[in-house]
Amino acid sequence: MRNIWVFAFGVAALASAPAQADERYFGYTYSAEPMPKGETEIELWATDRRGKETGHYDAQDYRIEIEHGFTDRLTLSGYLNLGSHHIRGLEPDFEDVHRNFALQGLSSEIKYNVLSPYKDGVGLTLYAEPAWSRIHSVEGEKGTEYELELKAILQKNFLDDRLIWATNFVFEPEWEHEKEIDEETGARESEWEKELKLHVTTGVAYRVAPGWFAGLEGRYSSVYPDFTHGLHRETYAVFGGPTIHYAAKKWWVTASYQPQLFGSPSPRGGRALDEFEKREFRVIFGYEF
Repeated sequence: MRNIWVFAFGVAALASAPAQADERYFGYTYSAEPMPKGETEIELWATDRRGKETGHYDAQDYRIEIEHGFTDRLTLSGYLNLGSHHIRGLEPDFEDVHRNFALQGLSSEIKYNVLSPYKDGVGLTLYAEPAWSRIHSVEGEKGTEYELELKAILQKNFLDDRLIWATNFVFEPEWEHEKEIDEETGARESEWEKELKLHVTTGVAYRVAPGWFAGLEGRYSSVYPDFTHGLHRETYAVFGGPTIHYAAKKWWVTASYQPQLFGSPSPRGGRALDEFEKREFRVIFGYEF
């Protein structure tokens, strides 16, 4: 957790000049306003995830993104994804993993703005993010995985743009390459495991002072294994917590705290702690150049 705070204050110190259309009011919910044509932005993400039913679990996700507005509606970006995992005492569900820092994968992002919340009264942006990863984000084990994250992003502003509401509907199919050893023959077996994740995120933020927004954000996440043979939900979780955002002239920073409120299956404690963690904390820093 200390590394996350170092990250938060360190990246803020990079920008001495005191935002721009594509700033993030929430840690998990995208806003619909696109980046203007010709502008470029770098974003640095850090997410700290902690807590399972027993044992010790902490994982950190880091993302470096370069985003460019090619038109006033079309934005393209690329991500370098990094991560660390520290897992022990969770056998047989999780193997022990102690990895401080590693390349997790690569991804790209395409956003197309259909409606502007400032010009059209309501904002709508369509989003697609293909990704490749070499380390599983939950188990921390090495393995090839491909995913395609599709979003519909809605935004509505109220009170002369002092109050921002945004909601995202997310459809995310994944294909993971599994390698196992047959206990009887010793032969190596290989197969592709398919999984579908559905998410809904929403948030409300209010401008409490010039440049400052404070609010609440919630999200619902669910998992459907082997989705090509029918939708059968295996697990879900609901998260919710505070978010704070500050924007200066050329940079902005957003922090969100997301404890898991409840989920299923949850044999004890009312939370789903196999696929999900007890809580997440995320900081995102953006700088326009």
